[in-house]
Amino acid sequence: MSIKLVFNDIEIDKELISSLRKEGIEEPTEIQEKAIPLLLDGEDVIGQANTGTGKTLAFGIPIVQMIKEGTRDIEALVLVPTRELSAQVSKEIKRISRYKSLRMTKVCGGESPNIQKASIRRNPSLVVATPGRLIDFIERGVVNLDWVKFLVIDEADTMLEMGFINDIEFIIRSIENKHQTALFSATFPPPIVQLAKKYQTQAKRIMIHEDNKISEEKLEQYYLCVNSERNKQDLLIELLEDIKPEKGIIFCRTKSDSNRIHKVLRGLEIKSVVINGDMSQSQRDRSMKNFMDKRTRLIVATDLLSRGIHVENVDYIINYNVPKNRDSYFHRIGRTARIGNKGKAITIVAGRETRDFVELKREIKCNVTPFKGKQIYRYEVPLDEQSFRDSGRRNGRGGSPRYGRGSPNRSSSGGRRYGGNRSGGDNNRSGGYGGNRSGGYGGNRSGGSSGNREGSENRSGYFTGENRNNSEKTRSGNKDNKKSQYKKRSRKTTY
Repeated sequence: MSIKLVFNDIEIDKELISSLRKEGIEEPTEIQEKAIPLLLDGEDVIGQANTGTGKTLAFGIPIVQMIKEGTRDIEALVLVPTRELSAQVSKEIKRISRYKSLRMTKVCGGESPNIQKASIRRNPSLVVATPGRLIDFIERGVVNLDWVKFLVIDEADTMLEMGFINDIEFIIRSIENKHQTALFSATFPPPIVQLAKKYQTQAKRIMIHEDNKISEEKLEQYYLCVNSERNKQDLLIELLEDIKPEKGIIFCRTKSDSNRIHKVLRGLEIKSVVINGDMSQSQRDRSMKNFMDKRTRLIVATDLLSRGIHVENVDYIINYNVPKNRDSYFHRIGRTARIGNKGKAITIVAGRETRDFVELKREIKCNVTPFKGKQIYRYEVPLDEQSFRDSGRRNGRGGSPRYGRGSPNRSSSGGRRYGGNRSGGDNNRSGGYGGNRSGGYGGNRSGGSSGNREGSENRSGYFTGENRNNSEKTRSGNKDNKKSQYKKRSRKTTY
């Protein structure tokens, strides 16, 4: 028996609707409203929607309703690109299927294969899997897909980027039974379209937020342009002090960048966690749990975290590196402003990334504006000026020098200083974070002048109880000092 209660005209079992209600799910999202009836009718589906639109339940609800209770065969298979996403999908489906005797297991890399083999022997009716481990189990005879009736390929574009397209075809060919296939993704590049044509039958295509355009009412998009790569890290710290994110994700392009930024934040006593591909699954799970439990407010991550992972109530996304393409940009910023919430995304642009950002800005077709914080950032420059400087460097001319927003100040030794003496400000900032600098926070930078940041400023909140003046912050930049210069700083945070 099916009823039409909360989910409008979608025919869903009464018990399932009750389960959804208990989880606070009263109405379907747009992708759910359009996809669920088609899937319940046995149609093949291509679902294109941005992250955070409810794609998991768009296929999870039909799976829960259609799987026979008490079956000892694998009737539904969900393919996902990462271990994190396998855990998330499993959790989402589990919480709406408690009323039903539905045995489910994960098959993914990074976890004990023996434990997963044991779970397969308990005859699950639903398997959520990453391609590599699943193929290994198929070839070893651990998994039998002969009775699969419902196949879902989630985050199909990510599968393509990670090189899983051949693996997916192998898995599809391993399913002997006639089955229904659903593809869900934020984007559908040509190879995925070809895959759909090859293995789906008259698939119904659903497109939500075509061309990846994100609601600018919910997600504000900004950029900050810094005068050079070497000052990028400094600007990030100033930005964090200014915005004080409740829950923020800092995206880096490489694992080494994410580890370095995490180390810097930790040295400044800013509580953060890092997630990248160099970590074990248990380490990544622990980092995510600390973030979800609000023991820390910042995640420093690679694009590993940008694909399909749901993190609740993220208010800020910071792109420490300009995303490599439009899809990567949308995947990253899609971690905030999810399902009715609002958020902000800020991209930091420096040096050679400038041209990439200018091109990206044209491609995304969204309103991305300069970020105006509560304070003036010492190393910020206008984008058009940075573009000119960057162009000059590429042409061998060196570009136009820039010394912050105030008056330029060169030391007698010929070194450049960015900041100068800012009229109208609350400080005299000729140096960096207190005193002489040698390539980091605190320290002695050859060729630079000393900084004076005492004024009346006493910044508290994100970094608490700190009065930055030269007498407290002057450091030697001796590279032979084995103790980290970051740990010498007296910064503290409210975390």
